[in-house]
Formats: sequence, structure tokens, C-alpha cells
Amino acid sequence: MKFEEIEKYLRFNEQETNIYIPNEIFKDLQNNFKKTNHIPVAYSYYYLICWLYRYAKYGSFNIDNKKIKEILGYHQDSKGIDYIMKKGGVLDLMEYTITQKDYPLSWRYDKYDGYGLEFEMLSEFPEEIQKTLKELQSRKYTIKYPVKAFHRSKESEEDSYEDGTFFEVDNTHLVPFEVFMFCMSKKEIGCTGFYLWSYLKMQNQKFVNGYDVAMHQLAIDIGLPKMTMVDHLKTLRQYNMVGVIHNQEYFCLLLDDGKRKANTYKTNEYITFNDSPQDYEKIKVVESREYIDLMKEEAERSRMKIQEGRIDISLDQLPF
Repeated sequence: MKFEEIEKYLRFNEQETNIYIPNEIFKDLQNNFKKTNHIPVAYSYYYLICWLYRYAKYGSFNIDNKKIKEILGYHQDSKGIDYIMKKGGVLDLMEYTITQKDYPLSWRYDKYDGYGLEFEMLSEFPEEIQKTLKELQSRKYTIKYPVKAFHRSKESEEDSYEDGTFFEVDNTHLVPFEVFMFCMSKKEIGCTGFYLWSYLKMQNQKFVNGYDVAMHQLAIDIGLPKMTMVDHLKTLRQYNMVGVIHNQEYFCLLLDDGKRKANTYKTNEYITFNDSPQDYEKIKVVESREYIDLMKEEAERSRMKIQEGRIDISLDQLPF
């Protein structure tokens, strides 16, 4: 779907941009998925259902898993990711979601009245209104309750203490909804690019001067094959979603690990993204033969400096 189509269908407005996601989700997904290519899908799905619940979208229009699949870049009748979304699916088993029939029809936030964020649920409305709304949906219609948005632990859930990402933002990362729509509207970015950008955004919120990480380590940290990560990182750079600082002059396969310096990654704001892929500055790649010649030249310069230093020392020691 195009950006404008997603925006129109979801009835997005600029007051509905902020969604906070728990930082632990990256490790939790890796620990619960055998198919690594579905980790980004699960992340993107969880992000979307958090947004739908937070801004009480379920009562505004009829959205089901078929439409969600289409937004995520899948055919509506695709069965391959049903195990993520269905009742009793992976996210339910992970206790990240609960499948239920009740959902918010409206929300309000007032930081001055002592209540903060509040939802008005379908079950709280008169039976006549409930009946009318239910007639617009299938008898089996359900939504996903985002558990981590309300409770970050079993203890807080048992104590009815709302410490989830809707209420407290410690150890979370903020992902604007415009970024989600942008990624889903570009097939070459999609869920995997969104997942990678969100991970880097989390790290950028921890390291304000940029996140230093080696390519192979980044692939390990996000739980994706290295080439998959590299391809999508390239795409993110083409769309100016991510900026990279090369902390060495050139790259060569002969470089010892001790001489290789990790790149610094910075996530860019949505307003700076490119509408179409553009060229970007790449690190200079040096062939093995050229690298050997460069090392010889560097060794010669070092030798000359040492000799010059010795001459200076010997002249200083002269009595005249």
C-alpha cells in the first residue's frame, strides 16, 4: 500500500504519532522465533496493534488481520504469518498480546487530573450501542490487547500497577508512526527495514553521539542473517533513514581485526527521509595489492621519522 493509502485508511492525524516500544522486545522475539525472517514481521505487527489500541482505532473503522497483512506487505489470504497473529499464536504465548473481544472506543489524557491516560471501552457503553457496533463486524471479531503497553512484568499485572509503555517510558524506544507508514509503503524497506531502523533508533536513544557497532555484530544483535541486514542497511541509507560515519579511511579484507574500526550509525528524523533511493558516500575499498603497497609506504614513512628523530637527538648531544 502507498503511504497515502495507509494514512487514509487508518485515519491518521499528527496527534497520533508517538508510540513507545519496550527495549526487551528484540531479545524476546529472537528467543521465541525459529524463522528469523519473521522476527521483523512480529515486531511490526506488535507495533501496529499497539498504535491501533493506543489511539482507539478499532471503533473508528473495521480492521482485521487480513487488512493488517496487507499493510505489512502481505497478501490478505496469505497463511504464512497467521501463527504470529492468531489466538494462541506466538505473541499470545509470549504474553505480549491477549486476544479479546473488548476494545477501546475512545481515549483521553489529562496530566492534571491525576488519572493520566484513560480508555473508554466498548463494554462500558449501553447495550444498544454495543449491539449496533457488533453488527458491523463478524461474530468472531477479536482484537489484540498489547500486554506490555499496560504491564511490563507479571508482578505489576498481578498488582494491577500500570507500568507499561502507555504509561511509563523507561527502557523504551520511541518510533513515530510516520516512520512505520513510510517503511510499509516501500517494498524494499518493509518490515525488515522498519525493524532494523527501530533497533538503531533504540541504540541512538542510549548513545546520543551515535551508535558504534561492527557489521557482523549488528547482524547478531538483531538476529538476522548478515546479508539480509547488509542489504536493508544499504536501503535505509539510500532513503537517508540512517546516516553512517566511517571511522577509518578505507576498508580492506587484509585489515587485522585490531585495525578495523566500527562504523557510527545515526537514525535520521522522518522529515529528512528521501522520497526515492539516492546515492550515498561509501567507504573506500582497497584491494589487497594496494593495501600491501600502502603498508609499505607507511612503514617507510615511520622508518624515516625514526631516523630523523635519531639525527635530531645526536645533533642535540653535540658540544657545539
